[in-house]
Amino acid sequence: MLLFSRDSVLLAVGVALASLFFANAGLAQTAEMRRAMKQQQEFQKRLQQQRKEAAENSPTLPTDPQLMGLHKEFITKAEKLAADYEKKKQTAEARQVYEAIVRLVPKYKPAEEGLSRMIAAQSVQDRKVAEVYANRGWQDSGVTLIQGMPVHMEVNGGWKVVVETDANGVVIPNEIKPKSSDIKLGTLIGVIATSPSELESEKPFAVVKQLDFINKKTGRLFLKMFDIDPSDNEGKIQVLIQSTFP
Repeated sequence: MLLFSRDSVLLAVGVALASLFFANAGLAQTAEMRRAMKQQQEFQKRLQQQRKEAAENSPTLPTDPQLMGLHKEFITKAEKLAADYEKKKQTAEARQVYEAIVRLVPKYKPAEEGLSRMIAAQSVQDRKVAEVYANRGWQDSGVTLIQGMPVHMEVNGGWKVVVETDANGVVIPNEIKPKSSDIKLGTLIGVIATSPSELESEKPFAVVKQLDFINKKTGRLFLKMFDIDPSDNEGKIQVLIQSTFP
C-alpha cells in the first residue's frame, strides 16, 4: 500500500489545478487571437473596398505644377491634423481626415494605414452586453449605432423554440416570411430603426455567432428571436455589441 503525506497530496492537487488553469487560459487566449485575426481580416476587406471606391471616384491628379503644389500642401497639413486628432483620441475626426486624403490620393500608404487604425479603434471603442429573451418581441438593445461606424457582435447562450402543430405543420404567413435565406425559425435577428414603424418595415438581418459590419444608418438596435408566436419560447441569449456609441 502506498501512503502519501498530506503535503504531497495538496501539492499534487495544486499542480493539477494550475495546469487546468493555464490550459483554460491558453484556450481563451487562442480564441481571442482567432477573433482578433478575423476582425483584422474583415477590416482589411473593408479597407480594400474603400480604396477601390475611392480610386473609382477620385479626381485626376493635376499636371499644373502650382496646382500640384496645392495638393501636396493639403496632404501635408491634413496628415498633421489627423495625427493631432489621433493623439487626442478623436478617432471619428481622424478617420474623416484620412478618408479625405485617400479620396484625393488613393494609394497613399500613410493615409491608408491611418484609416485602417481608425476603423480598428472605432470597432472596439464602446461595448455593451444585451440580453435577448426568447418569449418577447422586438427588444431594445440599449445601443444606438452610428452610420459609417464598424460594428462587432458576439452571441452567447441558447434558447428553445416551442412550436405546437398538427400533422399539417406550420405555415409561415407571407407578411412575416424572412427576406433572407440566413433567417430561420429561432434565428436571432436584428433591425436598426429610428421609429416604431421601422421595426416592421425595415429588413432584418441575422445575428450569427460572430458578426462584423459597417453600419449603414444611424438608429437604435433592436433584437429578437424570429418566430411566428414567441410567447411560448424559453431561454435567453447574451449579445456583446462593440462599436462607437454616441
